[in-house]
Amino acid sequence: MTERFDVVIVGAGHNGLTAAAYLAQAGKSVLVLERLDHVGGAAVSADVFEGIDARLSRYSYLVSLLPQRIIDDLRLDIRLIRRRFSSYSPLPGTDRGLLIDNGDAAATARSFESVGAARDAAAWHDFYDGTARLARALFPTVTEPLLSRSEARRAVGDDALFDALVERPIGELIESTFESDLVSGVVYTDALIGTFTPNIDESLAANRCFMYHVIGGGTGDWDVPVGGMGAVTGALFAAARDAGAQFATGAVVTSIILTAR
Repeated sequence: MTERFDVVIVGAGHNGLTAAAYLAQAGKSVLVLERLDHVGGAAVSADVFEGIDARLSRYSYLVSLLPQRIIDDLRLDIRLIRRRFSSYSPLPGTDRGLLIDNGDAAATARSFESVGAARDAAAWHDFYDGTARLARALFPTVTEPLLSRSEARRAVGDDALFDALVERPIGELIESTFESDLVSGVVYTDALIGTFTPNIDESLAANRCFMYHVIGGGTGDWDVPVGGMGAVTGALFAAARDAGAQFATGAVVTSIILTAR
């Protein structure tokens, strides 16, 4: 006799695990099917160096878009550590580079000067002051029903900022804000990584990528999980399992048939 479940989730990555935990805690019978022999998807820790007892994040390696509400709701046993240094970008052909030190504004300003971008230091501060205001307004809504465009605009409360970051290609704002190619490149990273779009992207795909990178946690910070990403998905798996969700690894799903009930 085939066992029946209220919900079958295909894929045991971090989203599937989160859904399974919430549904199981709500009293639903849940089965999670995973093609691989382990759960976690891209958010896993693995033995990288033979003979060395250290497990490192394999693919995804930082946490920004995990709301505290989910951590609290699912009682996740995880610890996140704030990074002091957010990036270092070498200046080609030199032994210098741009170091963004979140713990020392003066050191960051000196780093801008060292790569010939002193005038961009103030622009950087103003630019990310704007993204921080966007983050404070929009990140708390990610666990709520999706806002309409007009509702998001009202939440931000600054039409000029909303237009620049949301309505117009983000590349236009970056291009008009910074003089240094190096500085612009660092900012573009958050918009272009993984999107395969041009700098001035009329489709606004780069804007969406950029927004996900700068609103996390209401601050835009990307934190390091103690124990690697596997600790995060391990905690999600434990929450789902302890709530009664069942898992089947090595389960390849070839089709999904929808029938009327």
